[in-house]
Order: sequence, then structure tokens, then C-alpha cells
Amino acid sequence: MKSPFASLKLIAFAILLAGSITNAPAIAIRNATGVIIEVDYLSGIVSRVDQSGHGFTVTWKGKGMLKMERYWPSYQEDYQVTDSTVYKNGSWANMQKGSHVRIAGHSYVATFVEFTTRIAGKATGAADEHRATGNRLFNSTAEAQNAISYFDRGFAKQKKGDLDGAMADYNQAVKFNPKYSNAYNNRGNVKLTKGDLNGALADYNQAIKSNPKSALAYNNLGNVKLRMGDLNGALADLNQAIEHNPQYGLAYRNRGNAKQKKGDLDGAIADFNRAIKLGVTTN
Repeated sequence: MKSPFASLKLIAFAILLAGSITNAPAIAIRNATGVIIEVDYLSGIVSRVDQSGHGFTVTWKGKGMLKMERYWPSYQEDYQVTDSTVYKNGSWANMQKGSHVRIAGHSYVATFVEFTTRIAGKATGAADEHRATGNRLFNSTAEAQNAISYFDRGFAKQKKGDLDGAMADYNQAVKFNPKYSNAYNNRGNVKLTKGDLNGALADYNQAIKSNPKSALAYNNLGNVKLRMGDLNGALADLNQAIEHNPQYGLAYRNRGNAKQKKGDLDGAIADFNRAIKLGVTTN
């Protein structure tokens, strides 16, 4: 029987109150009282697979995430995968009911899928990855892991304020994985912080090209256009961010700012109200 919370959507990322540009995605789930509980990953058993639609469901049994155990004895969530999804110890071809997986991602999109046990009676690993040539994203599993490692180190450097070091690591991440949407997004954030608006614009566009459903990248792209004075372009991108994630409070706030600059005060107030309802303030 499905949990009463099975139909809840994932929040795109941990909401940041202090800025308009967001960084690495996190999984955030609303508990029974509406409070957002942020987790780094979900682990569980695959209970549904749609190979043609690149969708699957993970059923979590309450192991490994104590914060969630306070609210659910079990949990079920749906995910989609894209061309930029990273796989460890397997590939999309390995995804089937009964597989044990560990998922990291945001906004209903799995950005990282790790197969944690044997699949279909055989061990998974680099050899299986190479055999699944039609679904492989990298030349080797090592390249996939290198991309993730550089991304993680770059994000840590970014949080420390080492922008040049972060930039160098994000450059390496996209070198190993040219479709790494989140790496382009974060590199765009670094460029924006350094004042390179055009460079940030290019990276956010590349992030969207790699993941056309990335609400995160659309929000950041819209915010850059807002700063550059392209109000119509900003509104179009922020509309896309909200379309892909209707619970994205930060995108409503940014869209409210764009509407306010265009003189649409009623529209701005409506968006700010929505942002406040979702837990994002307007200042």
C-alpha cells in the first residue's frame, strides 16, 4: 500500500533565504506538518520502472536517514533521469524493479544513481557499464566518478570563497562529463560572483541544454537577465523555472522582482505572496 505522502513532489533544492542564485541541489521533502526536511540522498528499492519514459519509483524503508524516520515508517518517490544523470555500478539499462539504489538529485530529477547491490543475478560494475553502450554517458565509470569528485571539491571551495579554485574544479568536472548540468550551473554562479555576467549567462544556457527541465538553471538564468536589464527574457526564464517546479519559492520571488521593475505591481505582489507562502521572503 502506498504511503499517504507518495504523491508529494520533491522540492528542487534547499531554499536559500539570503540570495537569488542557488548552488548544488539537495532533496527536500515536506513532513506532515509542512516543515521542509533536507536530505542529501534517498536509498531504497526500485518499485516501478518506465524504460521508455526514463522514469522510476524508489520505495524507502526507513534506513539511513534518521530525520525522515521521525515522520515516515516508509516513503515512496518518483524520479526522472536525463542525459546528464550519472550512474555508478551500472547504467539506465540496469534499472529494473527490485534493484537497490541510492539517489541524489532535485526537482523529481535523479542527477546521480548508484546501484548498491547485485542486479538481475549478476554483479554490476565497469564491465557492465561498457557493455551497455547504448546507454553509456561516459567512457568509463572512473570518468563519471572523477566528474562528481571535482564537482564536490569545487562546491566546497566555492563555499569557502575560493572562487578560482572552484572554477578550476568545475572546469574539470565538465571536461570529464560534458553534459554535467549542475557543474555548468555552479560554474555560472562562480562567474556571476566574479562579475562575469556574460560568462554566467553562457553557463546557465549550457546547463539548460544538458537538462532542459532544470528549474534551478532557469531560475539562475532569469536572475542574470534581470540584473542585465532584460526583463522580458528574465520573465520567460522564470516562468520556465516555475513550470518545471511549481513549489520553487525563489523563482516566484525573482519573478516578482522582474514584474515590479516592469511596473506590474499587482503581479509582483501575487508572486511575492506565493514566495512567502513557500517560505522565501522578499527582502
